[in-house]
Amino acid sequence: MKKFKKIIKRRHPFGTKYKSCQINRTDRWISVVSNVIFGGLHFSPTGFAVHSSRDVTPEWIGTAVRQALDTSEYLTPMEDIEREPLILMKASSNERRLAFWEDLASAYGYKNREATWNKYDSLFVRWFYEVEPDIEIVSTKSSRTGAHSAWPRNMNEGRVFHVPFAASDAEIGDMVLRAFSRCEGPGKSTEPLFP
Repeated sequence: MKKFKKIIKRRHPFGTKYKSCQINRTDRWISVVSNVIFGGLHFSPTGFAVHSSRDVTPEWIGTAVRQALDTSEYLTPMEDIEREPLILMKASSNERRLAFWEDLASAYGYKNREATWNKYDSLFVRWFYEVEPDIEIVSTKSSRTGAHSAWPRNMNEGRVFHVPFAASDAEIGDMVLRAFSRCEGPGKSTEPLFP
């Protein structure tokens, strides 16, 4: 019997430049962190990263998302990566990531940074800035272990949102809040962890 190769249809050709950030939220806090794209997504060693108490305005969220995307960097497609610069970037990224979570834990009364990783809703944000005017915001599902993932394309209807980068800060923030309402908690829950 002949096996059929699964073909994944890409919306953009491999190597299309984009910017990225991640937005996380709990019942205590919200954070917006810029990513660097360098053989995968990494916490940006130099980009925008901010956290605040959860009760921020949509304008605050929109401003933070715009700054995070502005400072996100697309350095090189996967096939062209040189080993030494990647090692140095990963070390710098990890150092800043751990310091950020340490600061977040201290600010919101967690015992340590690991405790902040237990439960939060998360959004993945991408902007193909050379070919599209819209930001893409993807709601995620968290597992019992705390990992977050997007849905397969055939299951993501109503979980992927678009808003123009040129929209107002309030409009971007409102779309982020709509996307958070479609996140799902551990196991088979169809409710966000933190509505």
